[in-house]
Amino acid sequence: MTRKIDLIVFDPAGNTTLMVLTPVPRSEYAEVAKRLLEIDFGPQCSWRDVAFGEQVAYVVEGEKPIMEMCGLEFCGNASRSYAYYKVLFCGEGEDVGDGKKEISVNVSGCPHPLTAVVDQKACDSIIQMPLPVGVKMIDTVTAGVEGTFPLVSFEGISHLVLTGIEPEDDVFESLKSYIYGEIDPGMDAFGVMFIDEEKGLMSPIVYVRDVDTTYHEGSCASGTAAAAVAKATGEADGTYEYVFREPDGTLEAAVTKTEGAVTEVRLGGIIDMTEILHVEI
Repeated sequence: MTRKIDLIVFDPAGNTTLMVLTPVPRSEYAEVAKRLLEIDFGPQCSWRDVAFGEQVAYVVEGEKPIMEMCGLEFCGNASRSYAYYKVLFCGEGEDVGDGKKEISVNVSGCPHPLTAVVDQKACDSIIQMPLPVGVKMIDTVTAGVEGTFPLVSFEGISHLVLTGIEPEDDVFESLKSYIYGEIDPGMDAFGVMFIDEEKGLMSPIVYVRDVDTTYHEGSCASGTAAAAVAKATGEADGTYEYVFREPDGTLEAAVTKTEGAVTEVRLGGIIDMTEILHVEI
């Protein structure tokens, strides 16, 4: 039996996101996502020849509109895209001048609304990220990786920020098993940000538990926020801006510290998108 789905393909700094507009019951999120991720949307995407989705998000209308990820985890790039959708397609948001609109959005994996500024001229969506709930140094020798690295935790997802380690699948799997087994078994999602300082490149690999799937992401917003927070650790009060070049795009992060604590994290980057597409799965 075929099913008709309306969606928009977003490309927030290379992290191809399929945003489903057709109502889908939560119980069917995983199955619908599985089918959609098998489709190459390259012919509909003017910015690239091949465009398979890396993740699927669902727009849920109602008294409290919300964007939900397939595994109900938090995703910064999908959240940026959702804010972009609400402004450009729905005409929402408050005009703050120079082609920019400010909007508040509700998204899965975050207990409170997030504020975003959508810059229609620059094709950018700068979102206020959830604050980290903890940063701890993890000795990863037991997982077969020499060194001690920061684990930055947000509600629903934690990221291990590694420097000087190659982004290999077996390394990720070993770290994932160790972190879930010994450090935090309750995470909805876990990522490793592999930073190569010589190449100036960060390679994100992310695992989402509810759909039991690992992704090599073109860019990762929450992982970028984690890397920025890790870099700002030990810095004095102030605002620190970082640029992260990732496999398929570049993200910019700003971390503000007040009285030694992280009080704000903002993240932005160019967004491409299609019109509303109609597919059958």
